[in-house]
Amino acid sequence: MKGVVLCGGQGTGLRPITHTLPKELIPISNKPILFYILDSLLEADISEVGIVINNDDEEIFKSFLREYESLKLTYELIHQSQPLGSADAVAITEDFVKDDDFVVIFGDNFHEVKLAELIDDFYSSNSNCKVLLKEVDEPENYIIAEVEEEQVLSLEGKPKKPKSGLAVTGIYIFDKNIYKACKEIGLSYTGEYEIIDSINWLIVNGYRVTYNISEFLWIDMKTSKDILCANQYILSKMKGIVKGLVNEKSTVTGNVSLAEGSKIYNSIIRGPVIIGNNTIIENSYVGPYTSIMNNVKIIDSQIENSIILDKCTISRVINIIDSSIIGENTSIISYNSCKRSNSFILGNGSSLIIY
Repeated sequence: MKGVVLCGGQGTGLRPITHTLPKELIPISNKPILFYILDSLLEADISEVGIVINNDDEEIFKSFLREYESLKLTYELIHQSQPLGSADAVAITEDFVKDDDFVVIFGDNFHEVKLAELIDDFYSSNSNCKVLLKEVDEPENYIIAEVEEEQVLSLEGKPKKPKSGLAVTGIYIFDKNIYKACKEIGLSYTGEYEIIDSINWLIVNGYRVTYNISEFLWIDMKTSKDILCANQYILSKMKGIVKGLVNEKSTVTGNVSLAEGSKIYNSIIRGPVIIGNNTIIENSYVGPYTSIMNNVKIIDSQIENSIILDKCTISRVINIIDSSIIGENTSIISYNSCKRSNSFILGNGSSLIIY
């Protein structure tokens, strides 16, 4: 069994962050989304992984994936030259997968699914395709499965009259017949080749498509709200450990993880909060569900429920920065504030001055 992770999307719902950072590499609790997926594959004893990426993203993925070179993971970066859809992204993995069965996970999925159990069910049910489903509210906003007994009868994207409340999660297991299906379908109304059309082709042509219903957490991370929700969830389970410096005039409560080389002066930190390396927080308040990466400076400011990427400076922002994602090398400096709170989604290299 091999693994395939689809990371070739455009990430339009998360711009401007995704202009310079693929959404699969956005950190939640200071760890890229992709790493949670890779860890779940390794936990299921899947050590050969193909990662489908955009042509321009190879160097940044390589730089991040160096962390996995010491682990029992071998990966291949597979280039999707044009954004032609999810079925195209699966189709171009054929040379990597060969005749093996394989797990496909969309790279913007955050999940706690036990993949080993899903794989066992795939084999015990003699499936050509296994689809993982999740009960959702507002099914008209999802790809919805029509099911009967053990089998999937059809998949439909954002139906006006949903045939169930079971949403497709973006986690699948396929055998090699999916490649035949991907070659047989045409363009969808969106102008792309969709994996749900390939699965519907399998169903119509007599292949066995089964499903499992997940009871585990699953978040389809399309927007900043979804990213922050996943960040909250991970931080809520985190156990704090303080390795950096906290001076006697600071107050740290709750689960707070403070990495080596970071320093807190005259500040209040209310967990759950995670703070990376070589970060300085001075005369500030950092509230719950905040993730702060490395080499960040927060001076005379207040922030909570936010994600701050590397090398940011936030200075003299008295009103609370809330529910924000702030990209690398961003500078936020306030000279005079009149609002009670501010919310930002800023791309890498941004500079924001508040008067």
